[in-house]
Amino acid sequence: MLFKKYNKCIYCNSSSLVKEKTQYSKYNFYTEAIQNDLEISKKKLEQLKVYRCKNCKNYQNNPWFSENYARKIYSNIYGQHNRSWSNLINFFQKGKVPNHGKLFEILNKNIKIKNYAEFNSPFMGLMINLFEREYERNLSFYKKVLKNTLDYLSSRQIAGNNALKIKLRSQKAKKFLSNCKNLKKNFLIKKKINKYLFVDNSSLCWGQNDNYKSVNSKSLGSELLEMEIINFNFKKIKTKFDLFGIFHTLDHTFEPNKILNFALNSSKYVVVYCHIDKKLEKQHLFSFSREFLKFLNKKKIYTFDITNLIDKSFYTPEMYFLCSKNKKLIERIKI
Repeated sequence: MLFKKYNKCIYCNSSSLVKEKTQYSKYNFYTEAIQNDLEISKKKLEQLKVYRCKNCKNYQNNPWFSENYARKIYSNIYGQHNRSWSNLINFFQKGKVPNHGKLFEILNKNIKIKNYAEFNSPFMGLMINLFEREYERNLSFYKKVLKNTLDYLSSRQIAGNNALKIKLRSQKAKKFLSNCKNLKKNFLIKKKINKYLFVDNSSLCWGQNDNYKSVNSKSLGSELLEMEIINFNFKKIKTKFDLFGIFHTLDHTFEPNKILNFALNSSKYVVVYCHIDKKLEKQHLFSFSREFLKFLNKKKIYTFDITNLIDKSFYTPEMYFLCSKNKKLIERIKI
């Protein structure tokens, strides 16, 4: 089954979905690849219509791709998260941090970050900013540590090799890993914070095929940026976070409500970066809206829209907001 009916809001489970009067046809390299690989026409793709949830005010395509085809889109057709990898490559090759405007500066000034977590995509948020803060800013170091980490992880891929080649690759792996450790030791300038990446393995998100030079993004994030990878089970955890980042991934899960509430229950602050586009693109099941913050406030989730404070240019309709279940914490940052 190619398409599936999504008659209830993915976020709040409301049945109050109203079809948007104006329907937009937005096409990009994602939709082009989807059409080519699934061999479907634009006319077929136009069956996906945008609805608005009257309850939480978010936008949603209905019908949309079934879970099986969603997994094909985010694992086979476009399994590599290009924007995420571009963030990593631009930093380690050019020293350019991901473009979040003054976000990191504002958060670092107002929040004492010792334990930090993110959701699903290791290079979309602030993990690279934290790495930059912990190590000496040196482009030669950046290039070397990235290369050695990639070489270490790829050298551990031994399938199809004979015993001699396996032995040689093992020796190389030991060398590359030693190089990484020595480089980091020599360039460390600040005490490292505890970093965690939570993953839910959703068929709506880039996962097992999110690779660069045969290395998966989560494996590289774990080794290079030293983050602990944790599978979501939505149970209470012992570690409490000072900040939890969700960067363009809350709309890439079938359980966004559970994810956000888990983050809120586990962290003092949650920062969310998301699309707010009523011209919902066909590769997305749903998108948030600016009015969504009012819905959260009614649920006693206190929010602060910081989109206009971070001094960033936007090419598409997007929003950054801070939220917390502690009203005083949000009010303190607003001052």
